[in-house]
Amino acid sequence: MKTRLYFALLLLSGMSLQSCMQTTSLQVLQPADMRIPDHIGTIATIDRSKPASGFLNVLEGLFTGESIGQDKRGRLKALDGLTHSLTRTPRFQVKPTDVELEGTNAGENMAQPLSWSEIETMCKMYDADAVLAIESYDSDVMVTTSSYLEKYKDKEGVERTRTKYRATANLDVTIGWRLYDPKTRIIEDEFSVHLDESYSATGDQESRAKSSLSDPVYRAFELSYRAGQRYGMRIAPVFVNVSRSFFSKGKGLYKDKMKQAARLAESGNWEEASAIWTQLLSDADQKTAGRAAHNLAVASERLGRLEEALAMAEQAWTKYGNKTSRNYIGILNQRINDDRRVRSQLPSRT
Repeated sequence: MKTRLYFALLLLSGMSLQSCMQTTSLQVLQPADMRIPDHIGTIATIDRSKPASGFLNVLEGLFTGESIGQDKRGRLKALDGLTHSLTRTPRFQVKPTDVELEGTNAGENMAQPLSWSEIETMCKMYDADAVLAIESYDSDVMVTTSSYLEKYKDKEGVERTRTKYRATANLDVTIGWRLYDPKTRIIEDEFSVHLDESYSATGDQESRAKSSLSDPVYRAFELSYRAGQRYGMRIAPVFVNVSRSFFSKGKGLYKDKMKQAARLAESGNWEEASAIWTQLLSDADQKTAGRAAHNLAVASERLGRLEEALAMAEQAWTKYGNKTSRNYIGILNQRINDDRRVRSQLPSRT
């Protein structure tokens, strides 16, 4: 009984805290997994994963349930996802091409790298510094069904059992990439992205369970798109949206001031809102001052002043005991580390 009461109080406390807060979103540059040489600024993308043996690929489709042409559309989706990632970075300009070359027999493994003369020709043709190729692509879509017994009560309240069916879709996408640098004649990256997904639906008949599944082929295309995005984020810092919470309410004499500052922040006037929160640091009670300090940390982060944001969050926690700021300190430390990594991944400006 005491345990349930404790968790109920925690839930009410969390709900009360959320009602005192608003959320703002901002874009931040997320660092890449690796650094690409500065002389590479424009990348041409190609598909070099067309199966060399179409017959083998059709046979694979017959056994795995893939539709003919599914892999080709999946490869195009992967390139779309890659392009989307690289349009969200200040690091590269991407030039999609219509180049489609044969890879290995079944498209599962990477073939020998392209010759440097081929890479140099494509770079000249598309005025690019490097070539990024899908070197292998394989997707599998498998739908299975199983039956199970379900207990239920009929209209008279008598417990009975009935047979139900579950259809499960298992999706698997593996994409191999190579990034060719003709200036140094080095393959800067050779990496495979693997994503999988499973989901299910039920029905009173096997056919109904299957028909209740969302289209697995479409879902496989979306998986390929996400795999392309994932690889883009491996080689380039990209902008992502993050959210931050700030306090919008205070107590007593400071209630109206906190509301006014929150309205200013909501309309984008963070500098004016910060002036009010700064005043509250010296005038308000301990709790409201802690909330104002936390808000000043959020405002500083939005304005790109990360060290200042960290110092204010630490003050909100250590001086005023604001527990929300304790978690925010960790987030800001990570952001500062990420910012250093991003700076090292962007070309130096002279």
